[in-house]
Amino acid sequence: MAYDFHSNSAYYLKFLSENARRSILPFVSTHLPADATSWRVLELGCGEGGNLLPFAEAGAHCTGIDLNGVKIEEGKVLMGDWVKAGRMELYAEDIFNPEITSKFTGQFDLIILKDVIEHIPNKDKALLQMRLFLKDTGLLYIGWPPWRMPFGGHQQIADSKLVRVFPWLHLLPKRMYVGVLKIAGEGKAAVDELAEIHDYSVGINQMNRLYKHSGFRMVAELHYLINPIYEYKFKLKTRKQFGLIQALPWVRDFFTTSCYYLLGKAAK
Repeated sequence: MAYDFHSNSAYYLKFLSENARRSILPFVSTHLPADATSWRVLELGCGEGGNLLPFAEAGAHCTGIDLNGVKIEEGKVLMGDWVKAGRMELYAEDIFNPEITSKFTGQFDLIILKDVIEHIPNKDKALLQMRLFLKDTGLLYIGWPPWRMPFGGHQQIADSKLVRVFPWLHLLPKRMYVGVLKIAGEGKAAVDELAEIHDYSVGINQMNRLYKHSGFRMVAELHYLINPIYEYKFKLKTRKQFGLIQALPWVRDFFTTSCYYLLGKAAK
């Protein structure tokens, strides 16, 4: 599959952690208590724990949950020093497991959801579960690529050189999109993954409705013309979105490669 860094856990963890250190941690930290050692941080869809590393370095107690047991086991090795020090816990679990719900209800100052929301089928249910895990003053960070942006379908993971550099290809109707992927020679695993992302897509306007419906309020937001992580993946310089484009609801989705939202609990 294209972009083999996804299969190199140590390398992928390195640039995820650097991106989190430079863009995610500064975005959320000014809205958290000054003493980072008091933070309890949870990442959902954590993989090997790369996004958590800067928070552990800052002194926070970190917890990661992922359905992929292989990644969790790799993370326990790569993050071994932090795990042994009691500063990081990694679980191969489902957040809806009653034991997890009981253990983590009302426990966290911050939940991180980075490039995960677009893979979740029942977003309303998931967001309500995250709200349950937060303290009353807790915050939810969501970073994701809006669906209508040039590569919002994650087609850059394709094997076909043409598919992975073809902007907005994913906006074709699903049946047509899948047909194009097959003609381009994509294997079943890649086609299934890209088709699933097509099903679970989420744009900016949809996300705004989702978080409000799930009992959250906006604390801070950033829109990017060039996603910060593209510096590591594609050597492109990070660029925040132009104010004019961000102000145009039916235009911004097509030209915003990443959104950072920081959400707090809305009053019931």
